[in-house]
Amino acid sequence: MLKKKRSTKKRPYSRILKKVLGWLHLWLGLISGTVIVTSMLAASVFTWEEELTNWWYADLVYHNNPGNIHKPASELLEAVRKAYPTYETNRLVVGPDINKNWSFRFYKNSKNPGWTYLSSIEYDLLVFINPYTGEVSGHIDYKQDWIYLAAILHKSLLLNFDIGTHIVSVSVLIIIILALTGLYLWWPKNIKALGSRLTIKWKAKFKRINWDVHSVGGFYTYIFILIFAGTGLFFSYSWWKEGTIYLLGDNIKTAFYRPANVPLNKSDNQTGIDIAFNDALQRRENWRLIRFTFPMRGSEKGKVRAAIKFNDKNSWWAQQDDYYYHPETGKVIGTNAFEEKSIGQKYRISNYEMHVGRIYGLPTKIIAFIATLFIASLPITGFIIWWGRGKKKPKKSPIQGLEM
Repeated sequence: MLKKKRSTKKRPYSRILKKVLGWLHLWLGLISGTVIVTSMLAASVFTWEEELTNWWYADLVYHNNPGNIHKPASELLEAVRKAYPTYETNRLVVGPDINKNWSFRFYKNSKNPGWTYLSSIEYDLLVFINPYTGEVSGHIDYKQDWIYLAAILHKSLLLNFDIGTHIVSVSVLIIIILALTGLYLWWPKNIKALGSRLTIKWKAKFKRINWDVHSVGGFYTYIFILIFAGTGLFFSYSWWKEGTIYLLGDNIKTAFYRPANVPLNKSDNQTGIDIAFNDALQRRENWRLIRFTFPMRGSEKGKVRAAIKFNDKNSWWAQQDDYYYHPETGKVIGTNAFEEKSIGQKYRISNYEMHVGRIYGLPTKIIAFIATLFIASLPITGFIIWWGRGKKKPKKSPIQGLEM
C-alpha cells in the first residue's frame, strides 16, 4: 500500500494564529449568538422610535387646537398631577411643533423588584397635554408599549437591569472580539485575492453566498459594529466611560458637570419653575427639543435643569445647552452652553445620538437600521457556515481503490 510522506516542516506562525483565532471566533459567536440576534433586532425597531410613536399614538401626540401662547409650565404640571393624582413626575419634554402635545414623564422604581424588567418598575407613563389649552389627552404606559419595550429588549433582554444589562454588555464585549478576529480571518493574502474578499458571488451555490454575506458583509459593516459596541458600553461600564473620556483629554467630573442641589424652603412654590422655563425657551432660536427636569413634590433639595437641544450645521457634534435654575426663584445657578463644553462633554451628549443613529438625522437612522439588521444576521450566517462544515462528506483518498 502506498503511503503519503508527511512534511517535516513546521506550520507557519500565521497559520497557527489563524486557526486559533478561527476557533475563538467560532465559539464566541455560538455562545453569544442568541443574545446578539435578539438585541440587534430590537435595536433596529427602536431606531425608528420617534416615527413609530408619532404613527402608532397619533391621537396622543397630535392635537387640533394650536395656539400662539402656551400656558405656564406650573399650570400644565398641576393639570397632569390632577389627572394622575397617585403618580409623580419630575420631567417635561417640549418641542417646537405647534401641532404636537407636550409630555410629562411619570416614573417610579418598584420597592420589591424581581428578575424581570416589568417587576422592577412600579409605573412608567408618558402623559400628553395640549400646551395651549391644558387638556390632557392621555398617556402611553411604557410597561405595555411595544416600541419602548423593544429598547428594553435591546438593553436588558426584558430582564431586571442588574441582570440583563450585564448579559448584553458581556455579549457586546464579545462582539468587539468577533469583529477583530473576523477582520484578521477576512484579510486577503495578497492584492490579487482582495477582489474576491470585497464582492459577493451571487451566482454561486448557497453555501458560498452565505459565506460571502457573512465575510464580505461583515467587513463593510465593521466600523459600524465598533461604533455601536463602543457607544453601547459607554452606558454599561464606568471603566469604559471613564477611559473614553480620558482618551478625549477630559475627566469624568468635568464631563458630567452638575451644580449642587440647593435647599428648598417651600417645595410647593412653583413660581421659579415658570421663570426658569420661560428663560430656557428664549435661549436658542433654533431649538428642536427641551427636556425640563425639576424636583419632586416634598423634596428638601433640588434644582431645575433645562437641556436644550438645537441644530447648527457648523458642528459635527450633537448640540445641547444645559442651564440650571433655583426651583423657587428661577435664578440661574449654573450654565454649560454648547460652545463652552469640552470635547469630553460634547462626546457625552453625542454618545446616545450616535448609538441610536440620530446624530445626523434621517441618513444616519437609515444606516443604523440597515447595520443593526445585518449585525443581527451575522450569528445566523455564521452558524450556517459552522453547521455546513459539520455536514461535509469525507473526501475519498487519492489512493483509494489501489489497495490489494
